Amino acid sequence: VASSRILNDLLRSDLGFDGVLLSDWNEIYNLHDFHRVSATREEAVGTSLKQTSIDMSMVATDTDFIEYGLHMLKENPDQEARLRESAKRVIKLKLQLGLYENPVPGEQYVSMVANDKDKETALEMARESIVLLKNKNGVLPLSKKASVFLTGHSADDVGYQRGGWTLIWQGYAGNEMFHNSNSVRKRLENLVGNDSFTYLNGLMSNGSISDADLVKTVELVGQHEYTIAAIGEPNYTEKPDDIDDPALPEGQEKFIEALAATGTKVIVIPFEGRPHLLGSIPDNAAAIIDGMLSCELGGQAMAEILYGDVNPSGKLPITYPTIVAIPYNHHVTTRCMWDNCWDFGASLSYTQFNYSAVTLDKTIIANSDDTPSLS
Repeated sequence: VASSRILNDLLRSDLGFDGVLLSDWNEIYNLHDFHRVSATREEAVGTSLKQTSIDMSMVATDTDFIEYGLHMLKENPDQEARLRESAKRVIKLKLQLGLYENPVPGEQYVSMVANDKDKETALEMARESIVLLKNKNGVLPLSKKASVFLTGHSADDVGYQRGGWTLIWQGYAGNEMFHNSNSVRKRLENLVGNDSFTYLNGLMSNGSISDADLVKTVELVGQHEYTIAAIGEPNYTEKPDDIDDPALPEGQEKFIEALAATGTKVIVIPFEGRPHLLGSIPDNAAAIIDGMLSCELGGQAMAEILYGDVNPSGKLPITYPTIVAIPYNHHVTTRCMWDNCWDFGASLSYTQFNYSAVTLDKTIIANSDDTPSLS
């Protein structure tokens, strides 16, 4: 945002771009706030306007950019032609978009939001994206008459199914803002009824839980054959949620250990947009279904998969590691010599395969070019 070489010479002259140039959020101010190459935000705006061809600052929560630009022009009258070029580009774009005739376009599309066809598509995408990773002794699918306890901070939170950049930058937690969505808890109520499962949660996304809530949870868990624990990350995106430790909060891991210690069959559902170290969770879980960010209808898709109305078919688009770091002080080969928790493409389903009467068309292989056929 301060480079004449890139934004004038390369972009405008060499590439011939004559459209509107917009900064990313706060990037001009970051010349002061982050990079510390400008003494003030006002100086940062002046530097960017004088040295580049940027037309707009993305920050829409205040008008400081305009005020700082006017102050820069007052002190540097020779920059008027530069600012007029930006004004021309902005006006040209508004004319092309018809914004002077219709300042707030798109009213005709409002009725299309959450239409039935789009909701069905979203539901089908959620069904196909959820991945069954563990199913010990065929614990899933559950019978609709099964004794089930539901817990975990993601069990009744649509925001955690959707992640960041949902309505706002970091996304919204909770259910209040999502009128076309249902959480796992709500979909279980619709699918099997309130009498078929018990819900209680005191676990926070950072892994904390009060002693009283933990005691009550463990007490209820012990009264049910199955426990569904929806855990994972809260909504997040970008720099505020860069992590230096890929492990889930220790409290979440300890929570699953406490549930499993009661003898209940624990079904773990992580809702998250990136792979984490799960520690002892895979060993303590009877089943694991990766909800990932299955979005607004992920709760319904998850309920359908849990109870067998839908056969899980998703495959992991990521790899779940087992340890924090892979040592590289050894001979390098094209093979990964370290075991992952689950590899890229891993998946299970409820489908059973049986093979019988398997035969080879030959019992002796004479050389490397000799290829037997299996039938």
